[in-house]
Amino acid sequence: MKKLFLSVVVLLGCWLVYWWPSSGAEAKSFPGGFEVSSLVSQFTGGKVLPESFSHIEGLKPLPVLPMPLHPFQDNRGMAGAHADSYNSGVVPFSGPTGNQVFTRSRMMSALFSGCSTQNFDPQGRLISVCVGLHKSYLVLMNPDDLSVLAKTELPPMSGWYFRLDSQGRVWIPAGHAMELRRYYVEESAEGFAWVMDRRLDVGSAIPEAERVVKSFPMDLVFDWQGNLWFTVFEPALMGYVEVDTDKVYTKRLQDEVIENGLGASPEGVFFVTDRYFYYLNADQGIQVSSRFSYDQGNSIKGLSRGSGSTPVVFANGKLAAFGDNAEPRPNVLVYRLDDVPDDQRLVCKTPMFKDNLSVLENSFIAYDHSIVVENNFNFSVFGDSAGGQSGLVRIDVKPDFSGCDIVWENNEVASGSGAKLSTGNGLIYQYVLEENTGWVNAWYFTAVDFHTGELVWKQYAGSGKQWDNAMLTVTVGPAGRLVVGTYTGLVSVQ
Repeated sequence: MKKLFLSVVVLLGCWLVYWWPSSGAEAKSFPGGFEVSSLVSQFTGGKVLPESFSHIEGLKPLPVLPMPLHPFQDNRGMAGAHADSYNSGVVPFSGPTGNQVFTRSRMMSALFSGCSTQNFDPQGRLISVCVGLHKSYLVLMNPDDLSVLAKTELPPMSGWYFRLDSQGRVWIPAGHAMELRRYYVEESAEGFAWVMDRRLDVGSAIPEAERVVKSFPMDLVFDWQGNLWFTVFEPALMGYVEVDTDKVYTKRLQDEVIENGLGASPEGVFFVTDRYFYYLNADQGIQVSSRFSYDQGNSIKGLSRGSGSTPVVFANGKLAAFGDNAEPRPNVLVYRLDDVPDDQRLVCKTPMFKDNLSVLENSFIAYDHSIVVENNFNFSVFGDSAGGQSGLVRIDVKPDFSGCDIVWENNEVASGSGAKLSTGNGLIYQYVLEENTGWVNAWYFTAVDFHTGELVWKQYAGSGKQWDNAMLTVTVGPAGRLVVGTYTGLVSVQ
């Protein structure tokens, strides 16, 4: 009987750590808050948890990212999950830096409702798509308290990615509906409401008889000519819609899978499959400008069979970078996109982190000739990232494109969140799992200096499953706000 009682107590304790329920709209951290989490950490063999610190002696802002304005998408660093159409992960806003901060949270579901991408519209309101086990929603929130101003249900498998256009409207791949939809916010005396005013049917690309569970559009992006490009997960397919005519052009990719996002530059649209990197153009059909093969590895180490990183274009559109899935360590691959012979396109192939403890599952930050890469090993979309490995590295491409050099490596931060760089203050923001904390999974907002790689700021967010980032995005927004998607909703600090 005593053993049964102890077993029940242990199970109840585990439930409290991972599933402590919400109180109204606010998600709670471990019962009793930070103090109890720290005590549990010490009692179970971990350390005393730090609540916060700020070691910033002088901020070093960076010039605004030099990239051409996109005529059809947001140009404030809020176009999509990776900030802009280049997928740079660079934003102009300054995030928080001190200890006088306010933390807010919103639990959308006690089971699972990961808010996968966050952006701020031109009015400063927070937009997110929260993907649940059964239902997904497009949500408009008050950024101050994360109260829901408006939400609308989306078709299943919608919205892991979405885009803001140049007028602040939302374009979203509408899952199993096989549509590309546009929404805008309507305000009235009764409040706010989402209105869908455009839907582009792309279902003809895959006949009903050939569709599987993963037959849905993954991402979308406008090219510089106004065509709306999209990809389908499986069967792998690329395509675009002439928005003025609704005409759809598609191309199947045999024996390939698309698991990452799209990007666009003035020269074309780019993405990776589990076998190749593609650069495409529209000319009354799909023209493949470049295609590079890479090492897809021999197993699924993160979420993807091949590359886990949405590619990024940088250096004034002359370079592209993404990660492979090689053994025993994945490599950062940098290719030239300018007019050189094919045998001169590979600039560098740089192995990352430790053997058999390294995964590149997020897009890189890319600023000027620099890229910043995080280790995503053992981070999970299922709300259990215990054992996630640390690692953040800055790599600079030589000015003549003759190779790459590692500038610094930080082994203090462990994150699966997809970092963002603020040019406003020169800091890289992540959502980090604290290491050596016993049975407690403690999560922190952090900032690393882009120039030195030094960890300069951190702030405790919460402990437990609902605070797990689940490999969702980090967004730096106006008014010193930092917003992060979590397994059950989102959390912000300001």
